[in-house]
Amino acid sequence: MLKIVFLLIGFICKAQDVGEIRIDTVYNNLLNRTPKNFKVDEASKPENRFFTLKLNSIGGLESVYQFKNELKFNETEINWLDKQIDQIALAFYLEGNPILIRKVGGYEGCPDDNVYSEIIKEKKVTILNFCFTCTDGWRLDEFIKIFNNRTNSLLK
Repeated sequence: MLKIVFLLIGFICKAQDVGEIRIDTVYNNLLNRTPKNFKVDEASKPENRFFTLKLNSIGGLESVYQFKNELKFNETEINWLDKQIDQIALAFYLEGNPILIRKVGGYEGCPDDNVYSEIIKEKKVTILNFCFTCTDGWRLDEFIKIFNNRTNSLLK
Protein backbone atom coordinates (compact mmCIF):
# COMPACT_ATOMS: atom_id res chain seq x y z
CA MET A 1 0.00 0.00 0.00
CA LEU A 2 2.85 2.37 0.88
CA LYS A 3 4.47 1.74 -2.52
CA ILE A 4 1.24 2.65 -4.28
CA VAL A 5 0.97 5.92 -2.32
CA PHE A 6 4.58 6.88 -3.17
CA LEU A 7 4.03 5.89 -6.79
CA LEU A 8 0.90 8.05 -6.94
CA ILE A 9 2.71 11.02 -5.37
CA GLY A 10 5.54 10.56 -7.86
CA PHE A 11 3.13 10.67 -10.83
CA ILE A 12 1.43 13.79 -9.49
CA CYS A 13 4.77 15.58 -9.02
CA LYS A 14 5.93 14.56 -12.49
CA ALA A 15 2.69 15.83 -14.05
CA GLN A 16 3.22 19.23 -12.39
CA ASP A 17 6.81 19.36 -13.69
CA VAL A 18 5.60 18.73 -17.25
CA GLY A 19 3.18 21.69 -16.97
CA GLU A 20 5.94 23.98 -15.68
CA ILE A 21 8.33 22.85 -18.42
CA ARG A 22 5.70 23.51 -21.07
CA ILE A 23 5.03 27.06 -19.79
CA ASP A 24 8.76 27.82 -19.54
CA THR A 25 9.27 26.43 -23.05
CA VAL A 26 6.56 28.70 -24.47
CA TYR A 27 8.10 31.69 -22.67
CA ASN A 28 11.63 30.88 -23.84
CA ASN A 29 10.44 30.25 -27.39
CA LEU A 30 8.80 33.69 -27.49
CA LEU A 31 11.89 35.36 -26.03
CA ASN A 32 14.22 33.68 -28.51
CA ARG A 33 12.04 33.61 -31.64
CA THR A 34 12.69 35.88 -34.59
CA PRO A 35 9.43 37.11 -36.11
CA LYS A 36 9.13 36.59 -39.88
CA ASN A 37 8.99 40.32 -40.62
CA PHE A 38 12.02 41.26 -38.53
CA LYS A 39 15.47 41.80 -39.97
CA VAL A 40 18.31 43.31 -37.99
CA ASP A 41 19.25 46.64 -39.54
CA GLU A 42 22.74 45.69 -40.69
CA ALA A 43 23.15 48.80 -42.85
CA SER A 44 23.13 51.25 -39.96
CA LYS A 45 24.37 48.89 -37.22
CA PRO A 46 27.17 50.60 -35.27
CA GLU A 47 30.55 48.94 -35.04
CA ASN A 48 30.54 47.39 -31.59
CA ARG A 49 31.68 43.93 -30.61
CA PHE A 50 28.52 43.43 -28.54
CA PHE A 51 26.42 43.99 -31.64
CA THR A 52 27.86 40.85 -33.21
CA LEU A 53 25.67 38.85 -30.82
CA LYS A 54 22.30 37.54 -32.01
CA LEU A 55 20.09 40.61 -31.72
CA ASN A 56 17.18 39.17 -33.69
CA SER A 57 14.91 38.32 -30.74
CA ILE A 58 13.40 39.97 -27.69
CA GLY A 59 15.81 38.02 -25.49
CA GLY A 60 18.85 38.93 -27.56
CA LEU A 61 18.04 42.63 -27.57
CA GLU A 62 17.08 42.58 -23.90
CA SER A 63 20.30 40.89 -22.83
CA VAL A 64 22.46 43.59 -24.43
CA TYR A 65 20.17 46.53 -23.63
CA GLN A 66 20.11 45.95 -19.89
CA PHE A 67 23.87 46.54 -19.70
CA LYS A 68 24.04 49.56 -22.02
CA ASN A 69 25.35 51.80 -19.22
CA GLU A 70 27.96 49.36 -17.99
CA LEU A 71 29.09 48.69 -21.58
CA LYS A 72 29.27 52.45 -22.13
CA PHE A 73 27.23 52.53 -25.35
CA ASN A 74 27.22 55.89 -27.06
CA GLU A 75 24.10 57.74 -28.21
CA THR A 76 24.26 56.28 -31.74
CA GLU A 77 24.45 52.73 -30.39
CA ILE A 78 21.57 53.27 -27.96
CA ASN A 79 19.43 54.88 -30.69
CA TRP A 80 20.10 51.90 -32.97
CA LEU A 81 19.06 49.47 -30.20
CA ASP A 82 15.93 51.54 -29.51
CA LYS A 83 14.97 51.29 -33.18
CA GLN A 84 15.50 47.51 -33.18
CA ILE A 85 13.28 47.14 -30.10
CA ASP A 86 10.58 49.21 -31.80
CA GLN A 87 10.86 47.17 -35.00
CA ILE A 88 10.70 43.78 -33.32
CA ALA A 89 7.50 44.82 -31.51
CA LEU A 90 6.10 45.86 -34.90
CA ALA A 91 7.16 42.54 -36.47
CA PHE A 92 5.35 40.50 -33.81
CA TYR A 93 2.24 42.63 -34.33
CA LEU A 94 2.38 42.24 -38.13
CA GLU A 95 2.46 38.46 -37.86
CA GLY A 96 -0.66 38.55 -35.70
CA ASN A 97 1.00 38.06 -32.33
CA PRO A 98 1.11 41.41 -30.52
CA ILE A 99 3.15 41.23 -27.33
CA LEU A 100 3.26 43.41 -24.24
CA ILE A 101 5.91 43.08 -21.54
CA ARG A 102 5.03 43.41 -17.88
CA LYS A 103 7.54 43.99 -15.12
CA VAL A 104 6.80 41.72 -12.15
CA GLY A 105 8.60 40.53 -9.06
CA GLY A 106 10.25 42.55 -6.37
CA TYR A 107 9.08 42.18 -2.81
CA GLU A 108 5.94 40.26 -3.77
CA GLY A 109 7.79 37.71 -5.90
CA CYS A 110 6.90 36.51 -9.37
CA PRO A 111 3.62 34.93 -10.45
CA ASP A 112 3.49 31.33 -11.59
CA ASP A 113 2.51 32.29 -15.14
CA ASN A 114 5.26 34.11 -17.02
CA VAL A 115 3.32 34.09 -20.29
CA TYR A 116 -0.42 34.42 -20.82
CA SER A 117 -2.96 36.11 -23.09
CA GLU A 118 -5.32 39.03 -22.60
CA ILE A 119 -7.89 40.61 -24.87
CA ILE A 120 -6.95 44.27 -25.36
CA LYS A 121 -8.86 46.50 -27.77
CA GLU A 122 -10.59 43.37 -29.13
CA LYS A 123 -7.27 41.69 -30.00
CA LYS A 124 -5.58 38.74 -28.37
CA VAL A 125 -2.32 40.01 -26.89
CA THR A 126 0.45 37.86 -25.45
CA ILE A 127 1.77 39.12 -22.13
CA LEU A 128 5.37 38.30 -21.19
CA ASN A 129 6.24 38.75 -17.54
CA PHE A 130 9.80 39.89 -16.98
CA CYS A 131 10.54 38.83 -13.42
CA PHE A 132 12.92 41.00 -11.37
CA THR A 133 14.36 41.07 -7.89
CA CYS A 134 13.86 44.10 -5.65
CA THR A 135 16.92 45.88 -7.02
CA ASP A 136 17.32 45.12 -10.73
CA GLY A 137 13.98 46.10 -12.29
CA TRP A 138 15.17 49.53 -13.43
CA ARG A 139 17.64 48.07 -15.93
CA LEU A 140 14.94 47.34 -18.50
CA ASP A 141 12.48 50.15 -17.83
CA GLU A 142 13.35 51.93 -21.06
CA PHE A 143 13.40 48.68 -23.07
CA ILE A 144 9.91 47.78 -21.83
CA LYS A 145 8.66 51.32 -22.44
CA ILE A 146 9.88 51.36 -26.08
CA PHE A 147 8.52 47.88 -26.80
CA ASN A 148 5.14 48.46 -25.15
CA ASN A 149 4.71 51.95 -26.64
CA ARG A 150 5.03 50.49 -30.12
CA THR A 151 2.62 47.64 -29.43
CA ASN A 152 0.10 49.93 -27.71
CA SER A 153 0.22 52.41 -30.61
CA LEU A 154 -0.62 49.57 -33.01
CA LEU A 155 -3.48 48.27 -30.86
CA LYS A 156 -5.41 51.57 -31.11
